[in-house]
Amino acid sequence: MEEYISIDPSDYHVFHPRPVYLIVVKKNKGYNVMAASWVSPVSEEPPLAAIALEKSSYTRQLIDVGSEVTINIVGEEHAEIVYKAGTLSGRKVDKWKLLNLEPIASRKISVPGIKNAYGFVEGIVKNIVEAGECDLVIVEILNINVRKDLYEKYGWDLRKARILMHVRGRVFSTPGKLLFVKK
Repeated sequence: MEEYISIDPSDYHVFHPRPVYLIVVKKNKGYNVMAASWVSPVSEEPPLAAIALEKSSYTRQLIDVGSEVTINIVGEEHAEIVYKAGTLSGRKVDKWKLLNLEPIASRKISVPGIKNAYGFVEGIVKNIVEAGECDLVIVEILNINVRKDLYEKYGWDLRKARILMHVRGRVFSTPGKLLFVKK
């Protein structure tokens, strides 16, 4: 019989691994990029996603209601970029240039996606809700762009799209296998 133990209620890693994304927002005359794994769809009608951002983060300080943002889906080949984007502050360095990121034009907003990402979501910030040390940034999804070689009828082709997931710190993983259950 399994035995359960209690762990610290603040140990959010019980919810990991989870997909990690690169968030892009405007910064002066350029762009800021940060890594975030606390991203989730929260509504279909209208299509909304929530991004949990630490209130003191530079990216959060660049965002207000009405700000444009892209949420970039990345794979295992982007792990180093994601780690650096998540550990360096845009206050001190131009992460966009440091990481040699190239823009890919959005269709509905002026903030670009990241070239070579698996896909990117274009959105506009509709609301910001306080949540402890974080703010939940509610983004209305205006357009979704995916690489057609990695996406199929039922979503990501996980035989090809090795979606990057964050475990903790410098540790990442990718989906291992698909499980099909009986109806």
